[in-house]
Amino acid sequence: MSEVLDLCVELVRGGGVGTDVAGVTAAMKKYLDGKGFATEMLDCRGKNGRVMPALYATIGSGAKHLLFNGHLDVVPAGDERLWRYPPFAAEIHDGVLFGRGIADMKGGAAAFAAAVSEAAAAGKLNGRVSLLLSTDEEEPAVDATQKALEILTARGEKFDFALVGEPSNPRELGEEIKIGRRGDVILRLTSYGVQGHTAYPQLADNPIHHLVNLLAVLQADKLDDGNAYFGSSTLQVTTFDVGNPASNVVPEKAFAQIDIRFNSEQTSQKIIDWAQKHAAAAPGRFELEAEVVGESFLSPVTAETELLKKIAGEICGREPVYSTSGGTSDARFVRKYCPVVEFGLTNATIHKINECETTANIEKLEEIYRKFVIAYFAAA
Repeated sequence: MSEVLDLCVELVRGGGVGTDVAGVTAAMKKYLDGKGFATEMLDCRGKNGRVMPALYATIGSGAKHLLFNGHLDVVPAGDERLWRYPPFAAEIHDGVLFGRGIADMKGGAAAFAAAVSEAAAAGKLNGRVSLLLSTDEEEPAVDATQKALEILTARGEKFDFALVGEPSNPRELGEEIKIGRRGDVILRLTSYGVQGHTAYPQLADNPIHHLVNLLAVLQADKLDDGNAYFGSSTLQVTTFDVGNPASNVVPEKAFAQIDIRFNSEQTSQKIIDWAQKHAAAAPGRFELEAEVVGESFLSPVTAETELLKKIAGEICGREPVYSTSGGTSDARFVRKYCPVVEFGLTNATIHKINECETTANIEKLEEIYRKFVIAYFAAA
């Protein structure tokens, strides 16, 4: 097998579910140490008192500094009996590598590590390349990428351009390069009423009726029509709970949760203000809590972005389009420090039973990354 596939196998076998990340980080650190990178584990501490590691590795010297960001943790495998092959065995059959996290995103991390190692060995780095690999992207414990960037910036580290290796392509390698992401706000609405007997509704005040009416108003009031790079902002009711076991009792409160994915026409505060305005105008009494998962952002299309697009197009035989689709990613943290794009493997099987990726795609991605790194520094 090729070196990049060997590394993929080691990373998949290293696990990385939840806080059990020692195996996978050790596997990547061992590889990078053997290739001449200076590596260290950063302790990323959250306000909740928890600590998660992030692997930071750097190679080369010079003023120009390229950052690769990604994560080594994975979601749980689910019912392992449903997998065609054991989820952490990294079995390869008919040119397909099966394993939890191979597409999201150990394959991307392995491809970049191998690509930079080869470019460095060939003397093609006219500057520095760094890898920042978090361990809590899938189940945020401390937002390790954000904390690590704060630590590195305090040391004086600066980055000129960043590439996030998330699986960016819906089905075929080379379909999309992500240049931004939608924002995400979770709204939690509690409706308060007056408990009473259903036979005497005039003596009660039904919070369910008020909450249903408010949700209808929020759904009907379209936030925007999107723009050239983003579709319309969307609202989804994700849960509606009353917890009332009695059929003849009007409850005293009801609860609903809403997930709003918004484009660059909005900000999280505009979304919250919009919801509060409707809640204040609606019949009933409401309490609104908001959790901001991330703001929307759009990175500038730089010469480096166009270079990546050109190289990916040549190798894949299709020209990638610029996209902002999908959920949130750690690019929302990186974009505060330098221009950032996302390009990696395919995402058709991520988080699913039998997650997999073709060995050809992994090796093509390594080639894309390698040629991009070399061309990036040749332009210095």
